[in-house]
Amino acid sequence: MVQSGTDITSLGLYSQEQLTWLKLAREFADNISIEETIASDKKNEFRRDLFEKACQVGFGALPFAKDFGGKGGDYTSFCLVNEEFARRCVPVMSSVGVHILCQEPIYRFGTQEQKEKYLTHCSSGKYLAAFGLTEPNAGSDTAALQTQAYFDAATNEYVINGTKTFITSGASADIFIVMAKISGEPHVPYAELKEGKKDSTITAFIVERNYPGFEIGQKFDMLGMRGYSTCELVFTDCRVPSYNVLGQPGQGRKVALSSLAKGRVTIAAQATGWAQGALDALLKGLKGRSDINFDQVATQIGELAIQVESARVLTYQAAATVDRGAADVTLAAMAKITATDAAMKVSTEAMSILGMQGLAPELLLERIFRDAKAGQIYEGTNQIQRMLIGRDLIK
Repeated sequence: MVQSGTDITSLGLYSQEQLTWLKLAREFADNISIEETIASDKKNEFRRDLFEKACQVGFGALPFAKDFGGKGGDYTSFCLVNEEFARRCVPVMSSVGVHILCQEPIYRFGTQEQKEKYLTHCSSGKYLAAFGLTEPNAGSDTAALQTQAYFDAATNEYVINGTKTFITSGASADIFIVMAKISGEPHVPYAELKEGKKDSTITAFIVERNYPGFEIGQKFDMLGMRGYSTCELVFTDCRVPSYNVLGQPGQGRKVALSSLAKGRVTIAAQATGWAQGALDALLKGLKGRSDINFDQVATQIGELAIQVESARVLTYQAAATVDRGAADVTLAAMAKITATDAAMKVSTEAMSILGMQGLAPELLLERIFRDAKAGQIYEGTNQIQRMLIGRDLIK
């Protein structure tokens, strides 16, 4: 198990390189005080300085080849880092995860010019990236997107109009991967998609923060996932050069799904960390308590530990498929559901067992409880994930 006080080097489950990345993550987390962690949450303040430091260590480009600043690590290593960051509620955890999510499609679908322009700056932390998919009326259903882009032949640009919402890192990001439905010749829908398919015009764009017509909208002061600059993105005749189309026009859904499959494994790793952090906090809070019957809670604690380890097994099984070059979307969905549900269950039960003590900010239980609820919702709600798993099995 990857938890406080456990020497995982003796378990033989991870390579020396993977353990090195885990050690670096722990050292990074050790240098962030609990007071800083609580303040970021309380003030809903994004720590750009910590993000840049994380990129300098190598976390901002860990699972990518060494071209363009990548660190050549595997996805299992990245999951270990995410689990450790989440267990300690490191303020930049989610931003680093989304930052990797945004670089993935540039590596896979980007032109040489796009890779040279954006990836090196992303790996160094000069650029922070955000993913613009969710809309007020389009969450888990990408085909329901309402953001539109038309081609202006006179300027060789696309003009985007629409609104994205609940965008992690949005208020602080420098570049954005944005999905919109296109119209206008000569850019026709992606040839491989069936004619008339409702998502056949969705296209991915790389949008820079300073593009005319782009602005940051409402900033959200939410229950959980605080300190991540979550906001709306507003496009009002936003002009994007045609060479900033990512992949082919009409290929946007493929671009998005190729990233989100790995993103759900990342969320599973984070949620496993939350669950482990909640269990650690419960055990810490029980020390010295004379008013609790330990025989009565032992079985309950044992059940919680089983759920944490079950989440971990599924998460790293899913990560292994990514490392083999055959990412399993269904397995990723299973891992995301199991881990986020475990985080919600363990944090809830831990607070119930500890009583009012469990609400103390320094234990991080109430923070994990709030973040875990968000984890059950974003990057595809758990209800939608269950439906997709069922569909895949029926096929």
